[in-house]
Amino acid sequence: MGEMPGPGGAVVPVRWWRNPALVQPPGWARVERLWRLSTGGMGRGWLPEAGGANDQPAWLITAFGILSAEGARLDEAERARRGV
Repeated sequence: MGEMPGPGGAVVPVRWWRNPALVQPPGWARVERLWRLSTGGMGRGWLPEAGGANDQPAWLITAFGILSAEGARLDEAERARRGV
């Protein structure tokens, strides 16, 4: 059982039929963790390979872009829900 925001700011219970952490493709949790580390505060965060963004594997930068876009979409939906 979990909780999710519902209409009008109410918190509604949600029954997960599968644990999202167990349904992810192998290694995806590591990529998400790297993304969170790389988005550190006001400056550029930590990157797994030495050097800058151009020295990172292309697949990793693509994954970071997908996660950033989804995070922005969720943030915008949350702002709209709150009326901010």
